[in-house]
Amino acid sequence: MSEDFEIKEPEEYYGTKGEAFSYSQLVMAAARKYIENSSKEMREGYWNTKFDKFGNAHSVYVPDARNELIESVVTLCSILERDFDEEAKEKINEIKKELKKKYEELLRKDVQEWENLHFSRRDILIKKGYYPRKGYLSKCFPYFSEYIEEKLVAYRKIATELFKLIKRNGDFTEEIFEA
Repeated sequence: MSEDFEIKEPEEYYGTKGEAFSYSQLVMAAARKYIENSSKEMREGYWNTKFDKFGNAHSVYVPDARNELIESVVTLCSILERDFDEEAKEKINEIKKELKKKYEELLRKDVQEWENLHFSRRDILIKKGYYPRKGYLSKCFPYFSEYIEEKLVAYRKIATELFKLIKRNGDFTEEIFEA
């Protein structure tokens, strides 16, 4: 055991510049980001107008917390992909297939909604910037929000599978600190 030691709190420990790249620290950072994003209120992004001390208005975009959560799972997936075993691949693919089925179902409803719209209502929506696009859900109908909610549930399930994978691989290890 080395005589050179430093007393630190575990949450204060970060590798120094001289230390080599640590895959486990990268996984931990991505997992921490997912946990941070999942503990927020899942709200849609919006523009907020703030005024400075001179009375000038500044528009600030508050990001969509739902997309931040989804992207944190995508990032964690990308990092852990090299460690995927058959169980993880199978379960994640199953979750993604179910999500794709749900998307296709909602897309059919969206297309049907556009086809059944009265021409005057359709013109109003088009003037507001909403128009039918093949293969995409329209934000003016509830199907888009429903899909985002389904996607959140699916990506939370994927995150659960990723954490199970991390545990199976033994990546939940502790560094030893001495007092």
